[in-house]
Order: sequence, then structure tokens, then C-alpha cells
Amino acid sequence: MLKLRMALVTLALGATIVLSLFYLFGSAGAATTGTVSPSVTVSSTLSLMLEDGANVQWGSKGAGTTQTGTIQARVGSNTNWTLYVKRSSDTAITCGLAGEDGTHHVSSSCFTYASASGSPAPPAGTGVGATQFDTTDTNVWTVGTATGDCRVAVTYSLVIPADQLPQGYSATHTYTVVPS
Repeated sequence: MLKLRMALVTLALGATIVLSLFYLFGSAGAATTGTVSPSVTVSSTLSLMLEDGANVQWGSKGAGTTQTGTIQARVGSNTNWTLYVKRSSDTAITCGLAGEDGTHHVSSSCFTYASASGSPAPPAGTGVGATQFDTTDTNVWTVGTATGDCRVAVTYSLVIPADQLPQGYSATHTYTVVPS
């Protein structure tokens, strides 16, 4: 009986040691798990490129004529956007094109733009009808939506008055695309 007790105590002690080692070191081939939590913050991306600017450099034209030309505003955006333009070459309210002599000008009412879908067309949004260039941001395209690449066609129209004094006339326009 004493031998049987010693054998049971030895067996119990051995089992306790094996279980302790199992919990401490795991068993051979046991599965373990880990987790990874990838994350990223996507920033707003806007791009604007103006194409075909030579289409609004009309050279020498006669008084009493009308000139038109279309540029393409190429937009890429991962968010909704609005495209604006403003006349940034002068601050005179009525001046569409300033004369090189600094005193004469072509009136803003004679110099307008309108916008429509280009190719590829914006997936959404609205262009504008005949609009005068102003010294503050004016809409060219509103409610544009995310797009990898689209074009807004901006058609310039210049009516040269029949009594316009001869000289060079020019303006600078700044286009801006902003998230909306």
C-alpha cells in the first residue's frame, strides 16, 4: 500500500509538473494569434491645369468685331469642388481689359465668359452663362463631384467697340479650384 501511495504521489507530482510546463511554454505546435490594425487618413486632393491659353490671345483685330476663344480648365479632385475665376490684373470695376497706356480700357460688359462641360465631362455640376470677369471670385463651375480627370470648357467672348482706341489691351485672370 505504501508503494501504491508513493506511485500515486509521484504520478500526481509528475502530472502537475507537465501541466505547469504546458501553461508556461505551450505545447509543441499550438496555435497563437496576433492582430494588426492598418489605418490611413486620406487628405483632400485638388489639381487644376489650364490648357489652350493661346486661344484667347487674339493679336491685332479691328474695332467693331467680336472675338471668341475657349480654354480648358482641367480638374482632378477626390472631393466635391467649385471652380472660380477673378480678374487679378487691376481693380477697376468697369475694366475688362486695360489699355497699355494705363488710361483707356475695354469695358467689362464687353468681355465675358461662359462655361460648359469639356471632354471628359465633369461627372456633375453646373456651368454658367455669359458672365463678366470681376475682381472677386466668380463661379465658373459649381457642385463638381470627385473625379480623377475632367475638363470645364471656358469660352471667352470679347466685343471690341466700334470706337475703341487703337492700342494693346490685356488682363490677367486667376482660376482657383476649392473643395465645396
